[in-house]
Amino acid sequence: MRFDEVPLDEIPNMKEAHRGRVSYPILKSFLETGYVCAKLDRTGMQQSLQSLTSSLTAYIRNHDLPLKMFMRKGEIYLMRLDLNPDGTENPDWQDEMRQAREDRDVRDINPEEVARRFTEEKDKVTK
Repeated sequence: MRFDEVPLDEIPNMKEAHRGRVSYPILKSFLETGYVCAKLDRTGMQQSLQSLTSSLTAYIRNHDLPLKMFMRKGEIYLMRLDLNPDGTENPDWQDEMRQAREDRDVRDINPEEVARRFTEEKDKVTK
């Protein structure tokens, strides 16, 4: 086996690395506004709501950004976690998020938990 060197400009469809065509510009623009919370105006965007929320959520999580994204009535909202509601810096935002995750009451799903939930919910129409 061997390798033959090839100049990058001779490779078809070879593009420079980019930061993301959709998520990065949206999130960077929001962070630059200085707003604590804002609604995203999707006018003129080609991505569907589901696709956009998926890509934004993944970008926020993968890059550990101080943002929370949520939806209400089909609209996307972004909220900064590194700012307090009055707009002042919140240097402890990472500790607050870590504590919130630890405070969640999450039970392991095991056969006993399934049996308990079944007996609790078996005759109910809604949970």
